[in-house]
Amino acid sequence: MQDLIQVQDLNPAQECIYTRTNIRRAFQDFDDSDIAGIYLRGDDCLVVRRDGSEQTYDRQLIKQAFTSYTHRLKDFFSYLGPNYRGPSVWHNNAYVIFKGWTYTHALGHLSSNAKLQQHWADKFIHLSDPAKVTAILQSDQTDLGYLVAPDGMRLPDRAINLESELDDEQEQEPLFGEPSCSCGSFQRQLSNLSTFQEEIQGFRPWCIHLTWFNKYRELLCKRTEVRNSSPSGTPEKCVAWWYAPPSDHVSDGRFVLLHTKSGAQAPLTHWRTYKPKEVFTQSHAWDLFFNMMEAGYTPFPGTSLPQLKNAFKK
Repeated sequence: MQDLIQVQDLNPAQECIYTRTNIRRAFQDFDDSDIAGIYLRGDDCLVVRRDGSEQTYDRQLIKQAFTSYTHRLKDFFSYLGPNYRGPSVWHNNAYVIFKGWTYTHALGHLSSNAKLQQHWADKFIHLSDPAKVTAILQSDQTDLGYLVAPDGMRLPDRAINLESELDDEQEQEPLFGEPSCSCGSFQRQLSNLSTFQEEIQGFRPWCIHLTWFNKYRELLCKRTEVRNSSPSGTPEKCVAWWYAPPSDHVSDGRFVLLHTKSGAQAPLTHWRTYKPKEVFTQSHAWDLFFNMMEAGYTPFPGTSLPQLKNAFKK
């Protein structure tokens, strides 16, 4: 009966979903070599090998792998600009986020990308055209970052009809659009939205940059909450952190924390290394930040505390 079901070529949305990498994410033993074509047949994804053999894989599991991958959270340093710069407010409820070129390598701060980020960091606010901003951020010569609107970009102002009667019950037009990002992944989803929605129930375009932004904003909100909860108005329980990028492109960086209960201005002798026998990397940063804040500690970059400037050398 399965052989009677028509084999379908992939439409543009399906080409993004049923890729070799997504099949491998759903099925770890998948061999992605010697593939002649990928098709759909009923509830299965059909992989045809060059020798004519066929293998079938559950479409639903591949769709779940695609969704998980586009919603994944990258490490804390992935989208920070130079000097741990976070997202910068732009216009119309949108933000500029930088790719973490400074933190990919011990000499990353000397790369042309990082230097261009430093040059442009405070200039984007002077540009009002999103197309120009995106062109600078994402050209082949720059590759600096992305323009994101996690809560939707502000829509153009609506014309006011002075002759119409006010109606409180009339549905108001939205002020903001849907969440968006200028990255290629999000834009491909957006341009093929109807076919994505046919393939995945309840589908909404999303990307890793929106996931990261929301997590970063959650961190800032939690930090403000913890910092303001101190009865004295100044946090006494503090953590100072440093990050040393890796010396090559295959190793992990080093993430180090000191903690104190004597306030951020406490001398070095009042600080203690957090779990000195353990090695922390960039992959631990998010959990460490939220764990320390749950314990009532306020995090500070160690570079912002003068008395600790020599506590950790890269």
